[in-house]
Amino acid sequence: MRRIASTDAGYISGDLSLFPTIVDDRDSLYRVENNAETKLKSGISYNSKQIIVLNTAGFPDKGLLRIGSLTGITNSPELIYYGSKTTTTFKNITRGFAGSRQNPWPSGSYVTNSVCAEHHNAVKDALINMQKKTGLKILPENNTINRKLKDLELRYLSPKAIFRAFPKKALPNTPIRFQSLCEGDIIRYLWDFGDGNQSVDQNPTYTYANEGLYTVKLYLITTDGAQGISTKNNYITISNEEFRPFFYVKNVSGRTYRFIDQTDGSIIQRFWVFGDGEKYTELDPNIHEYEYTYLDAGTYSPSLLIAFTGNSIKRTFLKTELVVI
Repeated sequence: MRRIASTDAGYISGDLSLFPTIVDDRDSLYRVENNAETKLKSGISYNSKQIIVLNTAGFPDKGLLRIGSLTGITNSPELIYYGSKTTTTFKNITRGFAGSRQNPWPSGSYVTNSVCAEHHNAVKDALINMQKKTGLKILPENNTINRKLKDLELRYLSPKAIFRAFPKKALPNTPIRFQSLCEGDIIRYLWDFGDGNQSVDQNPTYTYANEGLYTVKLYLITTDGAQGISTKNNYITISNEEFRPFFYVKNVSGRTYRFIDQTDGSIIQRFWVFGDGEKYTELDPNIHEYEYTYLDAGTYSPSLLIAFTGNSIKRTFLKTELVVI
């Protein structure tokens, strides 16, 4: 396969990067097949301001010249930069480019397009093609490696917006507790309660004023910018036909209290939570009282979880916290 050069007619940046189709070897590094070549028509001295040659065809409008013997032959050539050209003359020259030795050159000396410029272009084009295939870090194009990686990140590494609420069925103006179960470095939460109101708290408590079915959404953003969303359609039911489980406490003596449940319905069991880490399960649905003694003074938030026939569950809390002295 013929190796192209950046001096070819119709050359487009990026065309020189042919790896792995073509791998440069020693010969191609030292001699480019279609390198422009001519000879000095007039000799040049140390102080020459222009270079007159037989023909400048094939040379770019500006660039580097190599004066001396043919490329690949051991010698001490001179690299000369030229800024413009005519059909037989290179003008606006800079002698001894890149530290090469500045010499007088007799008529007939070879003048070629510098191979080092050609391979500079090859490296540049390789980087251009690598960028095209790899893709930019921000907003990479489709089918690039970065675009594919970002798609995989969105699929597998985006935060999972997992949440729950209790109770899911309630009377209007009943406090409903929403809890995020998300993992990762979350920096922003946005709850949409489905009635036009929102919250940025991690675990908000919210009350619905009107009856209806409400769809709840949770949006997440992590420290690396990944986003997650979860939607639960018709998740919350607010109805005047729902009843509120109810219990209260009486101080028996000291730190001993009697918890009394007055909930109606087909109850299977009661699960008492005293707020200090202790719990008790009452399996007999006909027993709706339980006495409990707190070991330490403090403020507690006891609750009652009630299981009904049909696998329905309701939970209720005291209207005010219990202060134990």
